[in-house]
Amino acid sequence: MLVPSAGGAGSARPPYSVLLARHVPVLVLHPAEQFAPVQVDGFLADSDLQERTAMGWETIADSLPAGGAELRLDQRTCFAIEGPAASGCYASAEATHGSGPVVYGKVSRSRTRIDLQYWIWYPYNDYSRTYPPGEVWQVHEGDWESVSVILDLEGRPLVVGLSKHCEGTRRDWTDVRRRSTRPIVYVALGSHANYFAPGTFGHSPLCWPRALRDVVQALRLRDRAGFGRVVRPTLVPVTSTQPSWMAFAGTWGESGYVHFPKNPPVAYDGAPRAPAFQETWRRPVTEELSWPPG
Repeated sequence: MLVPSAGGAGSARPPYSVLLARHVPVLVLHPAEQFAPVQVDGFLADSDLQERTAMGWETIADSLPAGGAELRLDQRTCFAIEGPAASGCYASAEATHGSGPVVYGKVSRSRTRIDLQYWIWYPYNDYSRTYPPGEVWQVHEGDWESVSVILDLEGRPLVVGLSKHCEGTRRDWTDVRRRSTRPIVYVALGSHANYFAPGTFGHSPLCWPRALRDVVQALRLRDRAGFGRVVRPTLVPVTSTQPSWMAFAGTWGESGYVHFPKNPPVAYDGAPRAPAFQETWRRPVTEELSWPPG
């Protein structure tokens, strides 16, 4: 929730809105990345609302509801089961909406800390073990990632937290690369996991479906982050209910798929839920400080 500032005349701390605008991250994409962080509106316009029934997922004629945990969105013109081969379809569909890069920001305060969160939306996750994509890949529609800056109560930055796969990583502010007051974040190709520096980084098997963890560990899957397009997103403040899509509790995409050599794609529940339904939103400082240093 965006908390009104207690700052004002005679206060040393700037208003919360100023702090949120001050620390919007700078994102560095991999040179081969097809997707930039965009507004969700294009994906919403291109998606059907679906309900799980005894016969499977069925499209329903309804507006996006508040709640609706058993519902999902399904981008109607592209098909995730095609894996990285579908990336061009998702990228072309998004391009028709002409969105500039954005992050969705919110401020929260604990007894001793101020937490700035920047939520980042990508319409498609198209991770592949190799580039160009090979036989080992993992994809899903919709990808919510986050960057957080934890401040003291006077507004001084202390820690930066980055989302990556099923967990996150943190680093002291003094050790973070920055452009003035903005942390620099390196985004991994396809997976959009966030890192503090370019390089190659291993995947934790715990972040994959349980039945696939032994295979993932054997394959030693890696993220790749590098020096590509530099993105300076526009800030869009949000709360848990505004814009209205923030209150949708369903998943932002159809089934995810994993593919290994000599096997058909395996479906799994890979699509994410909106930021307000994630632990990082509900318990920001506690969750982010629990992440390992990176």
